[in-house]
Amino acid sequence: MKVALDYRPALFSRAGIGRYVRELGYALARIPGFDLHLFGHGWKRPIEGEHAGTLHRSRVPGRALPALAWIGLDAPRLAGRPAVFHWTDYVFPPIRRGGPRIVQTVHDVAFLESDAWHGAASDRLRGRFERAVRRADLLLCPSRATERALARHLPGAGEVRVIPFGVDHVHRHQASAERGRAAAHELLGTGDRYLVTVGTLEPRKNHATLLAALSHLAGRGLVIPLICIGGPGWNTARLEQRLVSGNLTFPCAWTGPIADRSMFDLVAAARGMVYPSSLEGFGFPPLEALELGLPVLAGDCAALRETAGDAALFVDGSDPAALAVAIEQLLDEPADARTKAWQQRRRAFTWAECARAHEDAYTSGIEQSA
Repeated sequence: MKVALDYRPALFSRAGIGRYVRELGYALARIPGFDLHLFGHGWKRPIEGEHAGTLHRSRVPGRALPALAWIGLDAPRLAGRPAVFHWTDYVFPPIRRGGPRIVQTVHDVAFLESDAWHGAASDRLRGRFERAVRRADLLLCPSRATERALARHLPGAGEVRVIPFGVDHVHRHQASAERGRAAAHELLGTGDRYLVTVGTLEPRKNHATLLAALSHLAGRGLVIPLICIGGPGWNTARLEQRLVSGNLTFPCAWTGPIADRSMFDLVAAARGMVYPSSLEGFGFPPLEALELGLPVLAGDCAALRETAGDAALFVDGSDPAALAVAIEQLLDEPADARTKAWQQRRRAFTWAECARAHEDAYTSGIEQSA
């Protein structure tokens, strides 16, 4: 059976959706006999990296795809006429009626939860997303929390399956704490006892709250360096200015988006990860940190409670005072205090199992339409 993934997130982004699509492609390609095709059109230069499956790539800009679809050259036609086309992102290529079955991944519904988290883009995202949900034959969610949120906002959305993502990809990059300490020393002037946070700068990730909490601790004499990894997002101009200003009361370095190996090196060398997000659909960074043996302090939201469980500490990520107290608790715990809890949970998050569940979802869709 021929399956096509909308592979554009993997080509152009290192953030969560891009990681999901890239790692899913690798894992599906390892299934014997799986005929994987990757739809990768877009004018931007792709990030470096290998790709699994047959890549259908051109520099046709996304804004031209509706016109191409109108004359019959829609995404499935450009991707080898698959039996199933998988929309992997909220921005998806057009598919003509009467084409392949459509599977769509719903990562989270942040733009339905609060306009503040996506600003001016919320209405546009909401309308596009609701149309896609009505069109898709099967919806996939990475957590029960996302499934519940989807049902709350769009009751009767259709068939939904929950398929957790994997996190075992971190080992492929052979992270080195020694390299990480050397890189941290260049960034901060020290490679010891720093905290790391990973994620696109956007309001719900609560980076500003984290800066406030660390400033509070510094005012009490507890100076904790921070490395912030992730690209600029939206509605964060003031935050970006603070990160590069040099006027914070503790050492801080913002790397922007960096290659996976460099990111995992910096994570592996850190004293702990702080990820104070108010809403997630799955949450790669804290689970990747746990997989690398780091203690994790995470925002107290449903998806992170579901995935990390008792392997992490939790706090209201929007409360600077509570976050400061929790950071002290994180640093006071033995580094391996929650290792056993993660060892018991990690078996649920492998890409091999994720790929098998996706294959079953694709196949069952075809069987139902037969």
